[in-house]
Order: sequence, then structure tokens, then C-alpha cells
Amino acid sequence: MNVPDKTAGKEPEGTIFTITSIQNHHMRKLAPLLILLFCSFSHASAQNKTTDSLRQLLANSKDDSNKVKLLTAIARTYLFSKPDTTMFFAEQGRKLAHKIDFKKGELTCLRLTGTVFTRTGNYPKALEIYLQALKIAEESNDEEGISLSLSNLADIYFYEEDMKRSIDYSYLAMALGRKLHDSIRLNTVLQNLGDTYEKINQLDSAMLYSRLGYQLAVSLRNINSQGIGLSNLGNIFLKLGEMDSAMAYYKAAIPYFKEANNQSAYSENYLGYAKIFLRQHKIDSSLYFAKLAFTIASENGFAEEGLAASNFLADYYRSSGNVDSAFTYLTAGIAAKDSLFSQQKANQIQSMTYDESMRRQQIEEAKEQEGIRLKQDALIGGLIALLIVAFLLYRNNIQKRKANILLQQQKEEIDAKAQELIAQKENLQQSYNNVEQLGEIGRKITSSLSVEKIIGTVYDNVNTLMDASVFGIGIYNDDLKRIDFPSTYEDGEALPFYSNSIIDLNRFAVICFREVREIIIGNLNEEHKSYIQEVPIPHEGKQPVSLIYLPLQVKQKMLGVITVQSFRFNAYSDYHLFMLRNIAIYTAIALENAESFETLNQTVVRLKTTQSQLIQSEKMASLGELTAGIAHEIQNPLNFVNNFSEVNNELIDEMNAEKNIDEIKAIAENIRQNNDKISFHGKRADGIVKGMLQHSRKEAGIRELSDINSLCDEYLRLSFHGLRAKEKGLNVDFKTDFDQTIGQIDIVSQDIGRVLLNIYNNAFYAVHEKAILQKNGYVPMILVTTKKMGDTIQISIKDNGNGISKKVIDKIFQPFFTTKPAGRGTGLGLSLSYDIIKAHGGEIKVNTKEGEGTEFIIELPS
Repeated sequence: MNVPDKTAGKEPEGTIFTITSIQNHHMRKLAPLLILLFCSFSHASAQNKTTDSLRQLLANSKDDSNKVKLLTAIARTYLFSKPDTTMFFAEQGRKLAHKIDFKKGELTCLRLTGTVFTRTGNYPKALEIYLQALKIAEESNDEEGISLSLSNLADIYFYEEDMKRSIDYSYLAMALGRKLHDSIRLNTVLQNLGDTYEKINQLDSAMLYSRLGYQLAVSLRNINSQGIGLSNLGNIFLKLGEMDSAMAYYKAAIPYFKEANNQSAYSENYLGYAKIFLRQHKIDSSLYFAKLAFTIASENGFAEEGLAASNFLADYYRSSGNVDSAFTYLTAGIAAKDSLFSQQKANQIQSMTYDESMRRQQIEEAKEQEGIRLKQDALIGGLIALLIVAFLLYRNNIQKRKANILLQQQKEEIDAKAQELIAQKENLQQSYNNVEQLGEIGRKITSSLSVEKIIGTVYDNVNTLMDASVFGIGIYNDDLKRIDFPSTYEDGEALPFYSNSIIDLNRFAVICFREVREIIIGNLNEEHKSYIQEVPIPHEGKQPVSLIYLPLQVKQKMLGVITVQSFRFNAYSDYHLFMLRNIAIYTAIALENAESFETLNQTVVRLKTTQSQLIQSEKMASLGELTAGIAHEIQNPLNFVNNFSEVNNELIDEMNAEKNIDEIKAIAENIRQNNDKISFHGKRADGIVKGMLQHSRKEAGIRELSDINSLCDEYLRLSFHGLRAKEKGLNVDFKTDFDQTIGQIDIVSQDIGRVLLNIYNNAFYAVHEKAILQKNGYVPMILVTTKKMGDTIQISIKDNGNGISKKVIDKIFQPFFTTKPAGRGTGLGLSLSYDIIKAHGGEIKVNTKEGEGTEFIIELPS
């Protein structure tokens, strides 16, 4: 609901120019237009097609109220583009409405005329028109018209910089709007108050009313008003020095202004851009948007917007020493200023001249009558003259008495009016305090995501506002089709949990929920039949006699009900109902947030469980691939063990048969050597088995010093043999080039083994797929190298496969992404590998070229 910058002093520190107080009033001027668009007899588009249709209907219409409506509808379509045309049709409509005594039509036409005068800066004339409209509304007892006229007067006093009177009229309009439940009027008044408080630099109040106005505009789906609210918030954040927030709000407002074809708002918004860019020292961007704002204002005849933009540009060029450009825009600013203020002076002079001419005419008429009387006196003689004088003295005495009585009556009326205004001021102050208090309560309620805490917070705050001897919040349980009351309080004590079945139509909570209906009762025994057949017995506690039930609803979704109850008759007024309605809105929002948060938590738990299952699945999949390789690798040492065992048995038999001591010693030496080989290959088999067990275990591995070259070589062979067991036609050449100066590094060997195995498997898969497609001339090759580079160990795994497409290269480390056919990969391998390397403080990179191959580079701290 905020309005663009209207401060009368300097911009905040950091800028190099001064903005005059007359600058940015275009948003406030839209308020009367918004009233007309929503509170008149019909809504009309400004498009040519609609205007033509209205003109055609007008040509065939009779002189009745419908014709007045058509004239006002046509006048409204030209408000943004041709104000003179608007004036023409509005005046025709006013005359016809006055002729047929159609008061509402006359009021609408007057407000259209006043809007044009306001937009063109003729504030005295606009004030005269709005006072005329107020008089007609009061004479016809039209409270809606009175509310609109009060708001219009608040606007005029705003432009005349009488802020106190503007605020007073705004609060009067707001009080009447609340009485009439007029959301459209409240929207305009809230935005006007935010506008006014921003002008006098009370930015906290400006922010409060602006946000409330914008939220109401959203609920009303008022496109133009939403744009105004966003732009207003941008102005406040600009004053607060929060440039990013200000720019975000300005940009968010543009689509709404585009849809509403609001050119003056475009000009104002773009000037806001220019101010932000200037503070950020982005001079080219600042000048671009300032000139764009100036062009829009000039082409559409927006004097104030043109004045603001020309002043901005003139101040900038003057500060930068560009005298010619400064003079150009200064001249344009003077012309715009003249169009605003010279016109005002002319109107004031015209009004004073008219009053003076009327006074002179009355004097001349009095002189003429006096001359006639003197001639008559001369004819009838002195006696008659004395009688006339005596009569005149007597008559003057009677008139003085009547005048004194009239003055006394007027004094009494003025005193009564003063007392009434004092009471209204007190009511307005109370309304203001209520809004402030509701804002604070709303922040407390919506700050929690716990249902129990939300209910407790609402109860604590409701108790400070009204008699809540019994208080409860019922939350709808869709699974069990009931309304649950988890926390109900009676005289400050918590009552046990209870619920109402949604089919129990003898419960107030059920009626309120099912019918989305407010229930307000001051005497339960006499008024309950308007809602239910008989008074139900409370689940717990005593029977109240006054109660309120309100639905808790967010975006057409019913969440439950809120209730306050009292043991006193007629305990609740309109004030209490108003406060509880607002609290119910905050409560519904908080409960929806809590429900969404709980749903999100459950989703996170499910995702974590699924992730753990998938990671374990990936581990088991890689374990299966290892098994085939291990089977082949372990077969070699087992063959050695078996063969050398058989040889040793034969040697033992020979030794037992041998008599020569030297030969026996020689045989024994052979047996010892064979045992060493058996031990070596047995340990090798044992190492392979241990590696397999480490790879399959679930708990986090322990870092230990490991030979990275051996690890790379071991998993290369395991991967090759594992894939060869599955792909019988796999025939790949692989080479290694290991830096023997690396030594051992501190790693979790089984985790690094998983990374190597995954990348090896991908490399073998890539070259095998290419070999199938290119059978002639292609030699599949994988090259594995290690190298020490300062404090880093680099492992390179390079293949000459088909490479990775540029379209997917940025996605390969994302979970569940795979280029393999369905069933051939989970998409977790590279994601897990990335996490493992990061956990070791390393990096994993990829270089690839489509059709030529891929290289993965792993860097680990040495």
C-alpha cells in the first residue's frame, strides 16, 4: 500500500541531488480512480472496443439512470489517456443525473471530475468539487458517498501538505468503511495512510499500513492497487537505504502496471530505478531510466511526473558540470512547475474575483433600494419619515433578538459538533491502537510452527482483549472426519482433549465449520435456535451464555474453528468481533504453516530413508560387480597354494626316501621356499577377502595410511575381471603409469576403492559400447596414472570411449542421473563418489570431448 517518494526534504545521504516536495504524487492520485473503478455502477475497460460498444449503447439510450451509468462508464475509459474527454462525458452525466434526481449518479460524475482536477494539479477546483459531493451525500444520507468524499478530501489536504488534516479525514473514512464492511474503501484508505506516513518520514507506520493495504488489494484481486502497493513498499525501502529490496518491489510492480496500462505509474517506478542506480554509481542505467520516466511523462502530459524526472536529470547534470543538459531539463521542469502552480493561482484569483463581484453586486442593489426609499420618504413628509425610522428601529431590535437566539443555537451546535469530533478522534486513536496491537499479535502467532504453541499464544493474547472465560481452537481431522480440540481453556485451566464428529449437527463448532458461518450469541437460551435445535451439554466444564465461533480458513481451505465464550450475558461487542476476526486470520495462516512444516518434515524423513536404501543398494550393486572380479583374482593365489602344496607333498615323499644328508637339506630348502610362496599367495587371497568385507560394511570407515598405487591397481583389475565375467566379449587394453614417489597417504581405503571402482566401471562400459558400434580400427584403451603435485596426489582415469554430451556434463554428479539404459545404473555412483572425495578434502573433475573420450581427475591431499 505504500506510495512513491513524497518527502519534502532531501534524499537520504549518499546522493548528490535534491528532490523537491512536489515530486512523486502520482500513486496517491490513483486512489480516487480506484474508488471509481470499484464503487461505481459498472466496471469499464479503457480499450477502444469497449468504448465503441458503450458509445453505441449510449446512442440508443433514453434519458434515465442507465444513460447516466453509460456516460460515467465512457468517461472512466479515458481517465488515463484523455482527461478532457473524461470531463466532457462526466459533466453530461452530472447534468442528466441532477435533472432526473439520480443522486448516486451525480456523486459518481462529480468524483470523476474531481479525479481529473486532482490528476492535473488543480487542487482548489478539486476541493470545491469534493465539498459539493460531500454536501450531496450528507443531504441524501448516503454513508458510502460520505466515506468516499472524506477520502477524497484527505487526498487534497495531502497535496496541500496539511498532513494532520489529511490523516484525520483518512481515519474518519476508515471508521465509516469498517462500519459498512467496505473492503474496497478500506484498501484505499490504508494505502493513503501509508502514503502520508511515508511523506512525513514515519516509516514504521508507513510500512504497517502499506503492507495491510497491499494484502487487502491481493485478496480483492485489484491489479492496479497491487501494483501501487508494491511500488509503495519500494519507496519505503529506498528511504531505508535497502536498495535490493526496493528494486525487487519496483520490478514486481511493473507487470501489474502493464496490465492496468498505468503510464503514470510506469514513469514513477522508472524514476525509482534511476535513484537506486545512481546510489549504486551505475550512471548509464540511472540516466537511461530517468530519461525513460521523463519521456513517458512528457508524451502523456503528466505534469508532476515530468517535473520529478526533469528535476532529477537537471540536478544530476548540474552536479556533473554538464551545463547544456542541465539547462534543457531545468527549462522543462520550470514549464511543468508553471503548469501546476500557475493554474492553481489563476483558479484562486478567479474564485476571489467571483466572490468580490458578487459582493459588489449586492452593495449596488442595496444602494438602489436605499435611493428608492429616500425618494418615497421625500414625498410623504417628515412624519412618515419619523414613523419609518421608529419602525426600522423596532424591526432592528427584533432582528437583533432573533440574531442573538440564532447565534446561541449555532454556538450550541458548534459545541456539540466539537464534542462529537473529540469522540471521533478518540475512536480513531483507539482504532489506530487496535491496528498496531493486531500487527504485533499477528507476528507472535505466525512466528511458531508448533500447533500447541500457536494455540497457547492465541489464548494469551485473546485474554488481553476480551472476556475469554472459555477459549478453544478446533482443528479438522480429515482422516477421522471430526473437529479435534487439543487445548481448550476454562478460567485459565486446560481442559482434556475432546472432539466433535463432523456429522453432529447439534454442535456450534460443526455448524460453523460446515457452513463456513460466523456464530455470535449474547444469550444462549434465547438465541441458540438460530443455529441448533437444543443447547448441547459441554464436554467439560460449565455452560457459557455468550459465545463467538469463527471459521479458520486460508485460500478457500477450511482448517477448523476458533471460539471464545463467557459466563456473562452479551459479553461481546462489534469491537471484540472485529479483533477476533483478525486474530482468526493470523491463526489460520499459522496453522497452515504448521501443517505444511509437519508435512515437509515427514517428506524429509521419507527422503532420508529412501536415500539410505538407495545408497545401500548402490553399495550392494558395486559389491556384486566386485564379486566376479574377486572370484577371478582369488583364483590365481588359490591355484598357487594348491600347486605348491602338491609339490611339497611330493618333495616330502622324496626326502623320506633319500639317504643322502645333502640331498635331504636341498629338498628341505625347496619345501621352505614353496611354503613362503604358499604364505605369500595365501596372504594375497586374505587381502582380497578383507577388501571385499570392507567395501560391503555399513559403518563409516577409519582413515589409515594406504598405498594409493596398489589401491588403484587392485581395483582396476577387480573391475576388469568383474565386467568381463558379465560381458563375455569384453576385450579392453589398459595401462598404468604410477608415480612411485607418492608413498602412503591417509585415506579411508574402502571408500576411495568405491570411487575408483565406479569410475573404472564407467570407463570399461564406455569403451565396450564404442567397440560394439565401431568394430573395425578401434582399439579400446584405458590409461590410469598417478602423480604427486606438491601437497596434492592426482589420479587420472582416461578412456577413449564416446565421451559425455555437453547437454548433460553439468548433471553427472547429481543424484539419480545416469546416461545408461534402464536397469544398467542407479545414477548414484558418481554422486556418492563426489561426496566421498569432498569428505577427504579433495576434488573430482571431468574433461571430456564427444566422440573422443573422457578423463576423470581425482585430487587428494597428500
